[in-house]
Amino acid sequence: MDAEEILAQANTGAKLPEGWTTFPLLKGKVIWGIIGWIFGVVMGLGLLVLIVPIVIPFNYQRGTFSIVLTTLLLAVLAFILVGSICMGIIDILRLSQSRRHMIVLTRTDFLKADGAKITQVPLANIRHVTPRGRAPIDRNPSSDEANISNMQGTSENVMGFIFGRGVTESGQKQRRKRVRTPTSLAFIDDRTDTEVTVVNDNAFGDPFTIAAVLKQYVASARAQTQASVQK
Repeated sequence: MDAEEILAQANTGAKLPEGWTTFPLLKGKVIWGIIGWIFGVVMGLGLLVLIVPIVIPFNYQRGTFSIVLTTLLLAVLAFILVGSICMGIIDILRLSQSRRHMIVLTRTDFLKADGAKITQVPLANIRHVTPRGRAPIDRNPSSDEANISNMQGTSENVMGFIFGRGVTESGQKQRRKRVRTPTSLAFIDDRTDTEVTVVNDNAFGDPFTIAAVLKQYVASARAQTQASVQK
C-alpha cells in the first residue's frame, strides 16, 4: 500500500484497519507551543526596543571589549526574535494542515507525513529505535524504592523543617528528576544506513511512548519475516 492510500485510510475518521496505530498531531500541544513562540517574539522585540537606544552608539565608542559584548547581546536578542517568529510560523502551518501531519504504523510499514514531506519505511528495515532525553517520571515507584525514600536521617528532617525541603538531598534529587530535557526519537533505515527522525518534540505525544509502540511493531515484523524465510 502506498503512502497516500495509508494516509487516506488513517484520515477517514472510521475504524482503522486491524493492526494499525496512528499518532495524530496533538493540536493542544501545538497551540501551547505557538503561545510560547509569541512570548519569545514579545520578549525579544521588547528587549531590543529598550536596549538598542541605550547601547547605540554609546557602547560602540568605548573600545573593543564593549563593542564585542554589545554585539553579542544584540545578536542573542535578535536570534530569540527571529527564531521565535520562524518557529511560530512553522507551528501555525502545522496546525492549519493538521491532517497532513501524522505518524501511522501498519503491520508492514512506518509512515510519517510532515506536510508535503512523506517518509515511508518498511518495519523490517528499521534498526536501532532510539529515544533521547529523559523518560517520563515513574509515578509508581517500587516498594523497595519507596521504603528507601522514606528512610530519612534526623539531620535531613531538621534541615527540611528549618530551611525548606528544597535544600535537602532528597528534595534536590526530586527537583532534578522533574527537569525534562528535550526529547526526540529516531531510527536507522538499513536500506540506506541513514538516520530517520521520527519526532523532535511532543507534538505527536511522548516520544518514549511512541518508541515503545514502534519497537513492538518492528519486533513483530521481524518475527514474521523470519517465519516466512524458514518456510
